[in-house]
Parts: sequence; structure tokens; C-alpha cells
Amino acid sequence: MGEKTSPEEIEAVRLAVLEAYRVNADELSRMALVMTRNKALAQDILQETFLRYFLTRMHGDEIADERDWLRRVLRNLIQDWKESSRAEDSVALEEAESTEAQTRENIEPGERALNWAMKAARMLAPREQECIKLRAQGLAYTEIASAMQISVGTVGALLNRAIQKIKQTAPLRERTE
Repeated sequence: MGEKTSPEEIEAVRLAVLEAYRVNADELSRMALVMTRNKALAQDILQETFLRYFLTRMHGDEIADERDWLRRVLRNLIQDWKESSRAEDSVALEEAESTEAQTRENIEPGERALNWAMKAARMLAPREQECIKLRAQGLAYTEIASAMQISVGTVGALLNRAIQKIKQTAPLRERTE
């Protein structure tokens, strides 16, 4: 849209963004909620997605497949959030691990299981973690594939790999029961 954008051009973009929101917001909102499990964060990410859509359109860029573009931006924003969240959590986890050995005798069985689950989850790649999380929420393979924008076969492979890693990290006592 060049250096000077006319009021008509701005209005055309505004109307296009409003229509895109009307058509896609419900699906994207559900997708964000499933992937973040946090309503406020899901809404923030949805707003950021449409802000980027607006700015892209204002810049004059054409978007061939609006739905696909919006889904990809939303998923990338969520992935960025997860990565930054993991970086913040890793410091706290390292501190927790250093004291774990000192307090091992005082840990309740439930806490021991939680510690094992946290260790197992850290062994998984981000896409494996996301697949496991979505499957645990009851999504079918096709729904997971759609949410993650991967094939159904890849979903199966990621889940299988994650399960094998989790089995390998299970304490020997729990594997033989």
C-alpha cells in the first residue's frame, strides 16, 4: 500500500480483517485454548494473530490462503510462548534438581511420581510434548494433525516415540509391575 495509505484503503483492510475475524476467530480461539490450556493467554495470542494479519494487510501483502496463514501464525506464536516459558522454567527445574538428592528420603510416593513425570516430559521433544498433551486432552489423531499442521502419520510417529521414551525413563520397579 505504498507510503501514504488512503482512508479508503485503510477501510478496505479493516473490513477484510473484521471478516477474517468473523469467519476464523471461533476455530482459532478453540485451537489456542487447547494448545495453551489458559483462556487469557489464548485470547492474547488470538489478538496478536489478528494484529499481525492487519499489519501484514496494511503493508500491502496479499495472503493467498487466509485460514492457513492465520493458523500458522497462531501456532508459531504459541510455540514461541512455549519455548520462552520452558527457558524460564528450566532455571527453576535445575534448582529443584540440585535439592532433590538431598530430600529423596522425605519424598511422598505421589511426589516421587510427579518428579518422574517431570523428568520424562523434559526428555521429550517439543512436538512430542505437544502431541502427548493434545492426545491426553482427548483429541483424535486427525484433530491433533490439524492443530499442529502435520500429517496423521507424523502424529502417530511422534506419539509412539514419546511413549517409548517415557517407558524407558520409568523406574525399573514401575516397569515390572
